[in-house]
Amino acid sequence: MKDHYCVVSFHSTYHALRFEDVFKNTDINVRLMPIPRQISSSCGTAAQFPCEKKEDMLLICKQNNIEIDSVHTIEKESNTSFFKFFNLIKK
Repeated sequence: MKDHYCVVSFHSTYHALRFEDVFKNTDINVRLMPIPRQISSSCGTAAQFPCEKKEDMLLICKQNNIEIDSVHTIEKESNTSFFKFFNLIKK
């Protein structure tokens, strides 16, 4: 299991589904997932993506008018099953 990954949250399910559709045609591997409640309770859907692709992901979202809420790094703490949430950007 990876020790960290990034998650993008959305203002609406429409933007989450549009995000998934647009990223099918890129080299960035994304996966829709239920949003962790520690991040948001607005839209129930988030997308996981590789943290090293954050700048590319943000550019593609801007070019395709995909509104995002925020981007977070989720890091597994050693010896536990808890996660730390680090907000990378807030729109």
